[in-house]
Amino acid sequence: MRQIIVLLVVAAMALAGSIDPNLAVIMANSTDTDLIPVFILAHGQVDRDWVNSATDGMNRAERQQFAVSAMKETAEVAQRGILAELNTTNSENILPLWMANAVYCQATRATIRTMAHRADVVLIERAADPEAGLIEPTEVRPLNAEERGKGLAWGVAKINADDAWALGYEGQGITVAVIDTGVDYNHTDLASNMWHDTPAGLHYGWDFYDNDNDPMDTYGHGTHCAGSVAGMGTAGTETGVAPSATLMAIRINYYGGGEPTWIQAMEFAADHGASVMSTSLGSGQGNVSLRTANENSLTAGLYHSVAAANSGPGASTVLSPGDGPPPWFHPDQTYHGGLSAVVTVGATNNSDVIASFSSRGPVVCWSDYTDSSPLIDPDISGPGVDVVSTQWTGGYTTMSGTSMATPHLAGVAALILSANPALTVAQMDSIIEVTSLDLGTSGKDNTYGAGRVDAYQAVVAALSMTGTEEAQGAAVPAALGISNISPNPVSNFASFNVYTAVAGAADISVFDVTGRRVANIDSSDIESGANAYNWQIPAEMGSGVYFVRATINGGTVSSRMTVVR
Repeated sequence: MRQIIVLLVVAAMALAGSIDPNLAVIMANSTDTDLIPVFILAHGQVDRDWVNSATDGMNRAERQQFAVSAMKETAEVAQRGILAELNTTNSENILPLWMANAVYCQATRATIRTMAHRADVVLIERAADPEAGLIEPTEVRPLNAEERGKGLAWGVAKINADDAWALGYEGQGITVAVIDTGVDYNHTDLASNMWHDTPAGLHYGWDFYDNDNDPMDTYGHGTHCAGSVAGMGTAGTETGVAPSATLMAIRINYYGGGEPTWIQAMEFAADHGASVMSTSLGSGQGNVSLRTANENSLTAGLYHSVAAANSGPGASTVLSPGDGPPPWFHPDQTYHGGLSAVVTVGATNNSDVIASFSSRGPVVCWSDYTDSSPLIDPDISGPGVDVVSTQWTGGYTTMSGTSMATPHLAGVAALILSANPALTVAQMDSIIEVTSLDLGTSGKDNTYGAGRVDAYQAVVAALSMTGTEEAQGAAVPAALGISNISPNPVSNFASFNVYTAVAGAADISVFDVTGRRVANIDSSDIESGANAYNWQIPAEMGSGVYFVRATINGGTVSSRMTVVR
């Protein structure tokens, strides 16, 4: 176990966190004994640039494992004091979430106010939007005679997936996590593609709804989505865009208040080797915990295909997590805010016309994406009207919705990764957007996004990208590194990671601009790998520029820190 250190220097506890306005309304309408579901977001996130530097030379799987380990350690350090206090207060169902560096719990309003005064808390927001849940299909019906007679589902043919197969790429070697109502893993078109971790005794995936190891679908939606990712056509119709991909079934709470299980599902996918996630869930706009989890998914190297929602045709109707920013900025996105793993999908019909129900952008609910500098959404579109795919308990059924377009995109992501496993998530997004069929207004717009996805053109572009996973592996990672300080400027807690390739005695201290040592953070032996720190700024340290310097095994690295009092 790598060393994890939290240092609490005696200091006055100032109001550091804030209570989200939506939560404040709920609190105002609650009694003193009501338990309110909340996310408590802690200070500190893993620095993506630092992960990229520390993992230079690793393949995709190794990099993902490193990032996940760093996130777990960072969250353990950051949440330690929060969890300790929660265990002494009126709160229940406490659940630490490392992917968002947040703690879910049900707490009284007095407890919420107390926790908001902690210096290691960034934000407390509601965790149970009553409208949150599965993005339900707008129509479900049996196949008609024409649909029953086709050996290849129209959506698969429309995006030219079969032409990509002809090049030899069917998603082989790529695991896609279907985060949904579960999957009928006994369906003849899906059974041989299901994920197994035999050494760990895990089969098919996990059920966070019932908290057990049986993610069997009991509703039908997840099975239909899984079929559009990797349905093999054994029962007569090829429905899957990537018929050789591996399906990881993750069943979540798809009714109101299920958001914590959504983040747990993302954690499971990242922790068990999935490269692509497919999600058809929607919560209220501006969910910070969901966005943070997707920012960390990007750091871990996961591509996340997310339904825009079926709230169209009005503007600004995309729901969380679909309202998160993409991994790559299209040139038409004139304002650059944050990035995340989310690639938001709208729905088109078999004539390449946007579905009336498909949610539209722009997204204006974030501090970095506002009315004056909006985020274009969706990012891409795909087949989502009268989609034929696998049916729970066997056979096929037809559904319509952006939920149906989402697994088409996830399948394309699996195809291009099977063609070029070295692609980053940003490269995957750029390839898919640039090679899409431009529809509607020229360029990327708030109806179609960049256009309707084209699997064949995306695979061809992926093959043309320089570099391979093996060539990347020839690089030598840095022996010592330190991440950026988070947040920066900082007033209370400074969170950061130190990476060392070789264990040794550490001297981690803070210096001012004159080179004078003003504080010591750690003077102990640390193990190789990622080491997380969450250091509380001493009360006597004034505003100014400082440097956190780490010296291990004769090497020294430093990170700039601005303190604002």
